[in-house]
Amino acid sequence: MNYLREHGFTEKDINDIVNSNYQIVITNLDLNKNRVQTIIDYLLGIGLERNTIKEIFMYQVGLFFKTLDEIKASFDEYELDSIVKSLNYDADNVELIDFL
Repeated sequence: MNYLREHGFTEKDINDIVNSNYQIVITNLDLNKNRVQTIIDYLLGIGLERNTIKEIFMYQVGLFFKTLDEIKASFDEYELDSIVKSLNYDADNVELIDFL
């Protein structure tokens, strides 16, 4: 998960993410690092805060197993500014998004 440093995550952030997930999940995230990095870039690009993305890794990690097209299509169904504000307020609101 060291590749997360390229996106501004600290050693503590990475440790928190690793300790919040099963090892098989971490292994899959590592094996799919290019997809994960692309998703992180997209989430940062739409305005999600790094801490929100960290919380998604910790509590809603399934988002990172979607394709970028699925994520974009799902976010396109919502008022982007509103959903970003909602997620930055509480990352658990990702459950409200109906992913295709």
